[in-house]
Amino acid sequence: MKTSGKSGFTLVELMAGMASAAILALVFGSVLVYGFRGWTRLRAEAAMQGDADVAMRTMDRIGRGASNATWSASTLTLVMTNGATQAFSKSGSNLLWGASTLIANRVGTFSCVVSNTTVDKTIVAVTLGLVEGTETLDMPYSIFLRN
Repeated sequence: MKTSGKSGFTLVELMAGMASAAILALVFGSVLVYGFRGWTRLRAEAAMQGDADVAMRTMDRIGRGASNATWSASTLTLVMTNGATQAFSKSGSNLLWGASTLIANRVGTFSCVVSNTTVDKTIVAVTLGLVEGTETLDMPYSIFLRN
């Protein structure tokens, strides 16, 4: 082959290199985007799980001293063994204990089913649905009351 003394790349080599670099950039960008989406989803799920855990533990702790429960509209009322009542209610996107103690936010749904399984046992099946952006978490939980 005859050399002309010029060094460099041909147009075909440059185009092949640019195409390879574009494919690598696309793959790298996709990995970053999916990684960020996954991190965002996991962060939202962790926040919702934390709120649900606090709410369920609070209701369970209070429920241990209750002898009866009623569910009406969006309010769970626990009747304590001394006759006092404790209420949990959904107000907007918040779950409140009593009149103003916030125990969970991002609440989408709050529902309960009170059932007397035996003479001495009442079970309150609570479902708490939390929403964070496009992510949702439905948290079922059972509270066993002492009668």
